Amino acid sequence: MSSPVDTEAAPEAGDEAPLAPSAARPTRYGWIREAAIILGFYYVYQTIRSLADHGNTTTRAHRNAVWVVSWEKHLAMYHEQTIQQAFLGAEWFIRLMNIYYGTLHFVVTIGLLLWLYLRRHGVYRQMRNLLGATTALALIGYWTFPLAPPRLLATCGGKIPVLGPGGGLFKPTCFVDTLADIGGLWSYESPAAKAVANQYAAMPSLHFGWALWCGVVFWRFASHRRTKSLGVLYPLLTLFSIVVTANHYFLDAAGGAIILITAAVLLRVTAIRRWRRDAPAPGPATDAPSPTDHALAPASSPR
Repeated sequence: MSSPVDTEAAPEAGDEAPLAPSAARPTRYGWIREAAIILGFYYVYQTIRSLADHGNTTTRAHRNAVWVVSWEKHLAMYHEQTIQQAFLGAEWFIRLMNIYYGTLHFVVTIGLLLWLYLRRHGVYRQMRNLLGATTALALIGYWTFPLAPPRLLATCGGKIPVLGPGGGLFKPTCFVDTLADIGGLWSYESPAAKAVANQYAAMPSLHFGWALWCGVVFWRFASHRRTKSLGVLYPLLTLFSIVVTANHYFLDAAGGAIILITAAVLLRVTAIRRWRRDAPAPGPATDAPSPTDHALAPASSPR
């Protein structure tokens, strides 16, 4: 059966043999087209994302941070500072998490896109579209809900008190900006980062949204059980890294999950409508595919 996101047949997890040459093998120069599409889309995304930092964004971002903290307290999930404080003494570990946060977000995602293109080409377009739609939806959050991440609350003047396990304040500067204080491979103060980064683009967390996408790829399409386990471990480690480095709240991660699910639903609905529009008229049995699979459906067990 075909996926509702793409009409090409998807191979089962663990299959190496193609179901059809056109579905399983990329064309000779198809990678040039795909690279152009991805690079062009990401350039547009980064441009729009940077332009979202406009007007009274700073004021709105800190006001929204008060709202997020208030809701997390209401939901009993405001534990970001407690987690960060528990690991601040191990600077080597925090530096490692800063490097993880700044690099694997791109390395793992791009690597999986390349792997899908070469080894699971039948589902490549489906998963590429899911990643693209998730990224596009994130822009809505950046424009409508600018948010100061925890690490920038050092400038909040103590308006958002951070309670420790015993109820007292850890420190009056709220959270620690680990990238600035401990370091990593890059800095928000570098000219390149200032040119492309919008530091108030925290809701939803695209780091976590992309990590969940990677988790889906690992879980559905990897052949070996150990590799499949990365479908759970990688998103969880990414969630930990964005919290311990004070780059995101837990609600930001929830937002990342919501945009991934929303993107999958939208693509599924679009594919079903397209299938119904193009379906042959009722008559003798045909080989027309039925849109009953979708990007987040469980895959068959490896053989």
